[in-house]
Amino acid sequence: MLGPEALPPIILTAILWLFILNLFHGGVEIEPVAPVVVVEEPVEAPASSPAPYLNTLTLLSVIAISGFTLFIIFKKFPKLISLISIGAFWIVAFLTLLVHLGYIGRLSVILPESVIVVVALLVSTFLAFLVRRVSGPAALTAASVTAAAGGTIIGYMIPLFTFIALTASLAVFDIVMVKKGYLSLLSQEQYRDRIHLLRGLVVEVGNVNLGLGDLLFYTITVTAAFFRLGLIPAIASNLAIMIGYYLTLQLLKKWDTVPGLTIPLVLALASAFAVHYL
Repeated sequence: MLGPEALPPIILTAILWLFILNLFHGGVEIEPVAPVVVVEEPVEAPASSPAPYLNTLTLLSVIAISGFTLFIIFKKFPKLISLISIGAFWIVAFLTLLVHLGYIGRLSVILPESVIVVVALLVSTFLAFLVRRVSGPAALTAASVTAAAGGTIIGYMIPLFTFIALTASLAVFDIVMVKKGYLSLLSQEQYRDRIHLLRGLVVEVGNVNLGLGDLLFYTITVTAAFFRLGLIPAIASNLAIMIGYYLTLQLLKKWDTVPGLTIPLVLALASAFAVHYL
């Protein structure tokens, strides 16, 4: 019988496609911004251009530096990291929902901007409250909304070869961080009891602590597949992420910590391109 640990890909998928459809039907252009895109990919021969690799290196550097900084704060100032975690969650939720509601969703045609801002404020605050105060499906749903809102925007704007390079690099990067990097330290007993302080950046579902970043990159992958490769490759990548997630759960029965991105992203990337070309 499946426990609550099996819920993340199911809940995330349902919410993710609502945001993808909002983007698709919105018909608006979202200009790429740093650090997602710092160098524009050329139209011709993008694979031989340094642009995708510079974009990927920049993003990975931001992730690594931010993660290491947060861990130092987590180690030295546990009360501060608690505020930073929920504050970062609220900011991401508010800004991305504001974009989806007011810019992409075209509610500004129907409602005044002030009303849209108030709605985004109320919803993001409610989501932050759920992530902060509860665990399980309610917190997972709140985290999935925030991850899907942000991930679809990034997945929409990211160029194809940057997407390929980033996804492949993240699969390796996550292994290194979990096995040898700062994430490996979170499995130590002295820090494991503090995981609840990271609520906002981490979601507790059953016996699994799932990073908001994992949910975010799942949504980026499916969204990029949809807008760069098509509907069927996107569906294939989504199913592959679900399968990869469940395989990762099986590995958790043997090890205390397992990278949450490696297997899902590798399967998703391979599946999307296999379906696209075959």
